[in-house]
Amino acid sequence: MFATHMECLECKKTFSLNEVVYTCPYCSGLLDVKYDYEALEVEVSKPKLEARKTYSMWRYSEFLPINVHDAVTLWEGFTPLSRATSLERLVGFKNLYLKFEFLCPTGSFKDRGSSVLISKAKGLGAKEVTIDSSGNAASSISCYAARAQLRCFVFVPSYASTSKLIQIIANGATVFAVEGTRRDTYEIAKKAYENHGWYYCGFQTNPFASEGLKTIAYEICEQLNWNPPDKIVIPVGTAGNLVGCWKGLEELYKIGWIHKIPSLVCIQPEGCAPIAKAHKGKMKEVTPIDKPETVAEGLMIGSPFKGKLALKALEKTRGLAETVSDNQIIEAGKLLAKKEGVFVEPSAAASVAGIMKMVEEGQMCRDETIVCLLTGSGLKTQDFFSKFVEKPIAIKPDINELRKAIKRLKASGR
Repeated sequence: MFATHMECLECKKTFSLNEVVYTCPYCSGLLDVKYDYEALEVEVSKPKLEARKTYSMWRYSEFLPINVHDAVTLWEGFTPLSRATSLERLVGFKNLYLKFEFLCPTGSFKDRGSSVLISKAKGLGAKEVTIDSSGNAASSISCYAARAQLRCFVFVPSYASTSKLIQIIANGATVFAVEGTRRDTYEIAKKAYENHGWYYCGFQTNPFASEGLKTIAYEICEQLNWNPPDKIVIPVGTAGNLVGCWKGLEELYKIGWIHKIPSLVCIQPEGCAPIAKAHKGKMKEVTPIDKPETVAEGLMIGSPFKGKLALKALEKTRGLAETVSDNQIIEAGKLLAKKEGVFVEPSAAASVAGIMKMVEEGQMCRDETIVCLLTGSGLKTQDFFSKFVEKPIAIKPDINELRKAIKRLKASGR
């Protein structure tokens, strides 16, 4: 293992990897896991990596802060990078790819972070873990906690979708539905782990979450034969995926595996866009949104802890940020299903809604190579999409009636 220590991003104080600390106790800054990159570069090479038969994010084990033999895993990661040929023709893109993160074990990209977080919790001897989440992270952590046989306590906002709650409860977690904002949910979870000694697996502040999420960037680059795309388009809530991708790209560039760092593109819903608004306004700090509102519940983070770091990631990668309406998100979700056969939740569809808006407004070049992250499965939000899908055509088991129904169907243009 090449991870050496944790470091505060603000005051630069250092901490042992075995210390149970989530943010800096001196200045409240976020922590980052550090590595011995010189030793790592000697140990690992592209040919050695490509020869591996491990088709999960653990193929990059040297870049992770866990001994691979101690990993709690369900073979998360190494998700397909699919060419979006129908969308290319429709929108006019030359090279558009979709990263199928919804194919991770629990249906979202959060599984990457959960594998590292639960592995760390188990390695530290924890018996009980907790998390606050709008749904996907809690579904994931509860699943990996079950895999590791750890007791799991989950705090979700009261608006969390039924589909996600069922998955969490099925995994054996104890669930508390919190009335109030997403930030309120975090605050009560924080008091809980401080009072009860539970290991906190929250993606907002636990530094080990980003270590799993950064593998998305490794995979994109490897799947494109180490020729990075021009832009990676990311739907952003907590900004964990944005910050994680940035770290992964920086690491690959540092050891000489890629020749450039792609621009990162932050997409947020109009009703909850603290990072996008701050970036577009050239601000150094994020102004919290008091009453966020959007159909993309996974992106409804009005006060992201990693907001400042996300702004830095956008600045350093010459990135862009844009907002999309709920209607644009819904239409993008329908389009993905009908044109690419891909059924994703609204939070994931936001990335495609973003590129369609940006190319129309001239913010994005059609000749560029673009990768959109599709972060979560539509199976998690069936209750939401049921309001928009067409109802089945009822017929009797009679061929003549079927012929009439088909004739009416064609006449209607469907």
